Amino acid sequence: MRLFRISDLLYWKDVMGNDIHLEDDSMCYACGKKNEKGLHLTFAFSEKEKSVETKFMPSEAHQGWKGIVHGGIIATLMDEAMAKLVHFMGYHAVTASLDVRYKSVAKTLEALTVRAEVSKVAKRLIYTKAIASAGDGKVVAEASAKLMVY
Repeated sequence: MRLFRISDLLYWKDVMGNDIHLEDDSMCYACGKKNEKGLHLTFAFSEKEKSVETKFMPSEAHQGWKGIVHGGIIATLMDEAMAKLVHFMGYHAVTASLDVRYKSVAKTLEALTVRAEVSKVAKRLIYTKAIASAGDGKVVAEASAKLMVY
């Protein structure tokens, strides 16, 4: 596998030998600054704790059932937190698997806090976990992910 970096453009070959590239054009749905419909997440990184944290205020545009945040939005928040964490740690990786366990409903117009941390770093995989909590500290969801390093 060959990997080289030119600015924010990453190239590698997949298992079938096809060229793949990742390019950050600031249009990411979760964190892209140019994406008008995106979530515009920002993250605080703790190098000492190897963790990140973000806060998000869900609106009615983020609901599934009336007044309840769509589960896909919550999964996106946690997935992005785990991916952003490994990026801050200097790795180039993408989510290989994601497991989300919902514990309680999240209400629209009530702030959510998402915190992610690394569980284990292996040669090609980074194991991470995340927790999404409501403003009162109640856990809304937990997630674990494996991120594949390129």
